[in-house]
Amino acid sequence: MGINTTTPKGTLDVAGETLIESYIIDTTNSYTTGNYLLLTRSKDTTPTGKVKLLDISLRDVAPINTYNIILRNVSQDDVFSLNTGLESNKYVVAITGAVFTNAQLALNASLNSYGAYSTEVTSITSAGKTYNAVNLNFQGAGTVSSQNGTWTLTLCVYEKTLIKDWGTYSGSVDNSYTGISTNTPIGLQ
Repeated sequence: MGINTTTPKGTLDVAGETLIESYIIDTTNSYTTGNYLLLTRSKDTTPTGKVKLLDISLRDVAPINTYNIILRNVSQDDVFSLNTGLESNKYVVAITGAVFTNAQLALNASLNSYGAYSTEVTSITSAGKTYNAVNLNFQGAGTVSSQNGTWTLTLCVYEKTLIKDWGTYSGSVDNSYTGISTNTPIGLQ
């Protein structure tokens, strides 16, 4: 269907002056309803804006979410393959904060490296589904008297349907390498 065009280039092709400006969280409704306010404005020199309710009540997440996890009584400092419950085909997960407290780190003499801080998002399969999982530890370290500690994590969770894949940069580096990914979008270079 075409609006203001006789030759639509898609199922819905609108040739007009409406610009979607931004999402605004609807603070009137509960976050679990998934409702948002959508601000639109006309694309001209004197824009007039309208705020509309974008009802996505069948979903209970925002496009970008912060997910906090507190793990108490961790065996020394090691966390391996913690299933976040977030399916990897629906969400991209990034660790944006990881703090270890309540135990003092100490060298583990049986291992060669000490102090290499390892936080990573990996995957785990359960009941036929693949989930984002988290690994946390200090390579080559334990804790004083094997005391258990606490990890406090902040995960940034993105809906995969809203993410544009910019492709993969593949290259080799050495001590003198300088350059830029050839497919980095111009605005981010």
